[in-house]
Amino acid sequence: MTTAVEDNDTLKVGIQVPKPHSEKQAAFVQSIAKRQVCKSGRRWGKTYGSAIKACLAILGVCPACLGSGCPHCDGTGTLRQKRILYAAPTAEQVGKFWFEIVTTLQPGIDAGYFKKDESEHTIEVPGTEIRIKAKTAWNASTLRGDYADLLFLEEFQMMNEDAWGEVGQPMLLDNNGDAVFIFTPPSLKSEGVSKAKDPRHASKLYKKAMDDTTGRWVAFHFTSYDNPTLSTDALAEISTDMSEDSYRREILAQDDELESSWLVYGKFNDSLNKIKRFEIPKSWPVYSGHDFGTANPAALFLAQVKLPIPKEASPWLRYGDYVIYREYAPGPGFAAPQHIDTFQEFLGDRKLARAVGGNANTEEETRQLYRRLGWPIMAPEMSKVNLQVERGISLMGNSQIYVFEDLSELLRQIHDCLWVIDPETKQPLNTIKNEAKYHALACFRYLATALAVNKVHREGGAQAWEY
Repeated sequence: MTTAVEDNDTLKVGIQVPKPHSEKQAAFVQSIAKRQVCKSGRRWGKTYGSAIKACLAILGVCPACLGSGCPHCDGTGTLRQKRILYAAPTAEQVGKFWFEIVTTLQPGIDAGYFKKDESEHTIEVPGTEIRIKAKTAWNASTLRGDYADLLFLEEFQMMNEDAWGEVGQPMLLDNNGDAVFIFTPPSLKSEGVSKAKDPRHASKLYKKAMDDTTGRWVAFHFTSYDNPTLSTDALAEISTDMSEDSYRREILAQDDELESSWLVYGKFNDSLNKIKRFEIPKSWPVYSGHDFGTANPAALFLAQVKLPIPKEASPWLRYGDYVIYREYAPGPGFAAPQHIDTFQEFLGDRKLARAVGGNANTEEETRQLYRRLGWPIMAPEMSKVNLQVERGISLMGNSQIYVFEDLSELLRQIHDCLWVIDPETKQPLNTIKNEAKYHALACFRYLATALAVNKVHREGGAQAWEY
């Protein structure tokens, strides 16, 4: 229940907040942890549960006791009414949440206690900063420009990681706010419309919550079967039409419990080796790596660090390190002369130290074509894929490779490329899973054969948020 004031008389308005559909959903709704990570199957009721949490927050009802009184609310059953921001990457998802909160809060809207704005998707208490806002967001830029006491990031696996790190965290600072992350495990085979650079960033956050011992984080795992309102017969029926992988992720909300050894390039350190873009000096020699093909041609451009190092560059860069500064994946429909025009643009006035690419044994004719047209691509010095990969891993392990943070496709592939796992021992085999689809990484391993590997080790790492 809440109250509205009209003509100096207090008008009591009954607000019927829906009850959770199960004890498991009630545990999610009533959680008071500062950081809550919910991994759930489709149709479990994550949006419905989020709407309940949001409505309780704007009404000032203590979620821990649902108004009956407890230590969290000093026995009053009430808390300060909160400012809530709900964000999801699709308008459809936002629409579902909006429908639930409007339906619940409609009596307060009709009485004038709440003001609703359909175009902005806001419900607010007039004259205050108490508000629920629902918006589409998928990265830092689209989430920016607000603050909240309670932040929901739904379908978090589809968002870019910077939505939380650069914007979400700071917007909670004023009032020591709470954050709720909700996701369904992403498919490793589907690139989809995700804006994430690391397809597994949501799963990694879930593992962080699982490992927390402070009580600040809590992790929830729900399957589609945990929603008692869904037909178990219907769930069993659709499971026959889904692949095993899709069923495991979409219904059971299970994802790979990744070991770092499963990732081919697991030695790549985002906090250290992913850096902000700066202007590559013209004095730095450039190397280019190329993966041929009419459907999915690709190229990477890398510069070797020379002195002096620009002031705006990462403080971790050392003389002789390598910075990957351009990626190229134009898609089909382009001929070699058009590719070369772009390569020349990427090179600019810098000196091309070496261009390398293609299968060492089967693509010499393609290399000859490029050489005739003025771009001197040579064969990689190592012909075996695993030897090329091992060279690249060594470079990353030595922190000799840096990647500009806006090279989203290369970063995605670095975080997505796995060894084939033995189903019995759960140990990686010496084969890359779906290796043929990683065109940017093919360019990288070709490049690695032309680069010098140093035996170095660097202690420490870049500063990171503590949360």
